[in-house]
Amino acid sequence: MAGKYDAMLEAGFGDPVTDAAHVFRAALKAMSEPGQSHELASTPEFATLPGAACALLLGLADANTPVWISPRLDHPALRANLAFHCNCPMTAHRREAALAVLDGEEARDLREFNAGEARRPDLSTTLIISLPALESGAPMSWRGPGISRERRVSLPLAAEFWEERARRNAFPLGLDIFFTANRHLMGLPRTTRTERLEPARHAPLAA
Repeated sequence: MAGKYDAMLEAGFGDPVTDAAHVFRAALKAMSEPGQSHELASTPEFATLPGAACALLLGLADANTPVWISPRLDHPALRANLAFHCNCPMTAHRREAALAVLDGEEARDLREFNAGEARRPDLSTTLIISLPALESGAPMSWRGPGISRERRVSLPLAAEFWEERARRNAFPLGLDIFFTANRHLMGLPRTTRTERLEPARHAPLAA
């Protein structure tokens, strides 16, 4: 990339091959251990995109990975850096995206993201949801592969998000999701069952 875009470019990974491999392994681990927080060592930041979300795109996106950026996060400098570092095509259509990046407020609406096809469930969109933290939300119970019995997770997400996800999850179809905050990453694969905990289940016992 040259000319008018030069001033927008930021440094990516210090060691692109090694750092991208580390991020890819961390992403796999996050999906295999749903609800566990993982810290990334290398987290560049491009414009509106915080560290772990940016690192995920650098590690997962390439010329064959259409990326959709939400309106709240979209920025010319972000597009310029993704084009330069990843050479990934950008799409304006949710259904065409292999990777989609949005924030927690926008995650209330997951319409049109591709949940896959019966013969090709792998064609679904993977979401990267940038949050201010990976805690301090309503307590949830997560169960499924990669969780021995139950994992308690408290992501700061509105109830509408969980309703939207449930409407789009009919295994083997569904959306795989990464949650990011600063340098941290958490995975939520389509195979994980989630349930909001009632106050009585997590409130402290009376004296």
